[in-house]
Amino acid sequence: MISKIVLSLLVLAMASPVALAAFDVIQMLVEKPQYAGFSKLLEQTNVAGEANQLRAASLLVVPDKEMKSLASLPADKLRAAVANHILLSYFDPIKLDEMKTRTALLPTLLSKTDKTLGVLNYTRADDGQMYFGAPGAPCVAKLVKVVAARPYSLSIMEVSEPILPPGFGKPVAAPGRRGKGGKGGKGKIKPSAAGLEEPTGKPKEAAAAPTPAS
Repeated sequence: MISKIVLSLLVLAMASPVALAAFDVIQMLVEKPQYAGFSKLLEQTNVAGEANQLRAASLLVVPDKEMKSLASLPADKLRAAVANHILLSYFDPIKLDEMKTRTALLPTLLSKTDKTLGVLNYTRADDGQMYFGAPGAPCVAKLVKVVAARPYSLSIMEVSEPILPPGFGKPVAAPGRRGKGGKGGKGKIKPSAAGLEEPTGKPKEAAAAPTPAS
C-alpha cells in the first residue's frame, strides 16, 4: 500500500511546477471533482485564503462521498473543523515514513486560534498504513493517496473520512474497519490513556512519547 502512495507522489512531483513558492489550494483542486464539496468549504470558510498565506502546508482532503459529517456541522464549528485539515508543515508519505517515532503530534491551521484543538495525532501501524485523528478521538482517518504535490511547499493527500474533534459530530467509520470480527479484520486504532493512538490486535509494545513534528 505505502509503495503505491509513494509512487503516485513521485509521479505528481515530476508533473508539478516547483519553481514558484506560492500556491493556491483551490486551483490545485479545480480539476479534482471528487473533492468539490471539500473545496467549496475551503472557500466558504476562508480557510483556503489562510492556507495560501503559509510558506508550507499539507492539506488533508475528504472525498465527497465521505463529507456528510463535516458538511453538516453548524457554522460555529465548521471553520474550525476545516482548518484542522491543514497541517502547518509540508508532509508526504515519504517524510511521514521517515519519522523516528510511529506517533507524532502535528500542528494544524486551527492552532493559530485554538492551541488545544489545533493538532492532529499521527500514527503508523505495524503494516505501514498511516492514520490521523483529533486528540481524544479514534485515530481512524486513513491516508489513502497523494492527490497533488508541490514538493516542500504544498501536498494534498486524501484521507478516508473527516478528522473531527470530540463533540464536533460522530465520525463515520471507514468501510472494512469494524474490529476483528468484522469485514477487513483489522480493528480500529483507539486512543490510549495518554492520548496517543496505537494499533489494537497486535503484540503490546512500549508506547513512545508523542513527538511534535517540525
